[in-house]
Amino acid sequence: MKKKTILIISLTIVAALLIAGITAGVLLTRDERPGGDGNDAPVDQAGNGGDLGDGKEEGSDNEADGGDVGREPVEDVFAVWWWDNRLDDSYLDFAAAQGVNEIYYYTSSFSSRISDFIRSASGKGITVYWLTGKYEWIEDYASLKEKLNAFLEFQTSSEYKFEGVHFDIEPHQHPEFDARRAELITEFVGLTFAVKRDHPDIYFAYDIPCWLDDEITLNGVTRPAYEFVIDNADRVTLMSYRDSADGVLTFANDEIDYAISVGKTLNLGVETGEEEDIVTFYEEGAEYMNGQLDLLRETMPVGFGIAVHHIRSWRELTERAD
Repeated sequence: MKKKTILIISLTIVAALLIAGITAGVLLTRDERPGGDGNDAPVDQAGNGGDLGDGKEEGSDNEADGGDVGREPVEDVFAVWWWDNRLDDSYLDFAAAQGVNEIYYYTSSFSSRISDFIRSASGKGITVYWLTGKYEWIEDYASLKEKLNAFLEFQTSSEYKFEGVHFDIEPHQHPEFDARRAELITEFVGLTFAVKRDHPDIYFAYDIPCWLDDEITLNGVTRPAYEFVIDNADRVTLMSYRDSADGVLTFANDEIDYAISVGKTLNLGVETGEEEDIVTFYEEGAEYMNGQLDLLRETMPVGFGIAVHHIRSWRELTERAD
């Protein structure tokens, strides 16, 4: 009887020691495990480092382009400014035929006609953004807020909605710009902070010129103005108007470099209207422009887009070639 009791006690002690050892191993943190520093990626069931459940296989297309599993790669932006909302449907057909996938559509008021346009554009695979802007808003934020409230009312009531807001607010149009340059540029940049603060859920894009490199100070930080705008915007379109691919990239070089450094992408703008020769493709014609746009697509950073100014002059340029 004593031997059986001793044997049972011995087995109980051994079992307790085994359980304690297993529990201690489970309770060890990653830092306490051999070779652990607390920063290792989780290990999946196959023993590979990486986030659990990300569904990416080594070397897969999804991993290469940063896309989600089963998601098509994002198409490069090819956009056009649409300043005249009285244009007929043939202009929308033209845009679609050129491969446009974004329209920046100007309107000063909202109606069912706007919703119809968005529906028609959507049927052609084109996303529409509300194009708007007045230099007066730089000093009259209350008026801008009224416009944004009208925009939000339209978004709420309309079946077909704008994808977001595309601002064309140009400080240099202010009649006192030369005398008050630093002040007006600073106030413009401050506006980009204000709309982001007041409407964090709205997609905001901005047009900016390629000379917006004035050093300004906001919140105790001094930087080129364009850096603040790129930081605050969901996307920036540069008015990088030059008549060659190389000219566009050179003109926009600083903004491109900064955008890349902060993980942002930009649209590079080109002009088709009758302007100074160096800034437009008006003199060279549509065939030359198309060749330069192809070259620009091959040489600009991945994820960057192209925006053409504007739909009427672009179509006229194309029809002139025909």
